[in-house]
Amino acid sequence: MHKNKKCKLADHEQKLLQSGELKNVSHLRSTSIWLEACSTDILELNRTRGNSSCQENDSEKLDIQVFDRMSVVYRPMGDQEIQHLVKHNQLPDTQPYQAIIEGALGREYAEKYLTGKKWVDTSPTTVVEFIVPETLVQKLFKLQHKAEDGVLSHGLGFKAGKTLELFNESLASSETTWRIVKVKRR
Repeated sequence: MHKNKKCKLADHEQKLLQSGELKNVSHLRSTSIWLEACSTDILELNRTRGNSSCQENDSEKLDIQVFDRMSVVYRPMGDQEIQHLVKHNQLPDTQPYQAIIEGALGREYAEKYLTGKKWVDTSPTTVVEFIVPETLVQKLFKLQHKAEDGVLSHGLGFKAGKTLELFNESLASSETTWRIVKVKRR
């Protein structure tokens, strides 16, 4: 584990590192601190969600969304956006496109913004994984998507899909959950 004395982690990053939710994967002479978590195994998550044991008399109380298949999307974020998400459990209306990208290739693509292979003026430091109802992901990508470097992205922002409110409603209702899976701190 590398400790760069010039780098300072944000409070939420320090807590995630101390709890073991993120691991320090920085190499010995790194000029940055790199924190990382494994991606959620969405196939396993959907398999275990489908094996829920319910009493027969509970069936009329159940909301069908409880058994909705889930999907995973990723988003690279700068400090202002991640701080807002941490504090409010909502994405702010600050970016014109605000991309989400689905699946393992989506994470790979989102991480390019931390490694410098892709660039945007918000200076991303963090990749966030969202576990989202598959029906919502399908709806969002049906409304708007674009191809970027071999992946499809959906723009939640005001110059793209204009679906940020819909996504934030899903966060507010806890249908969609999130966690940080990659951090680069200089």
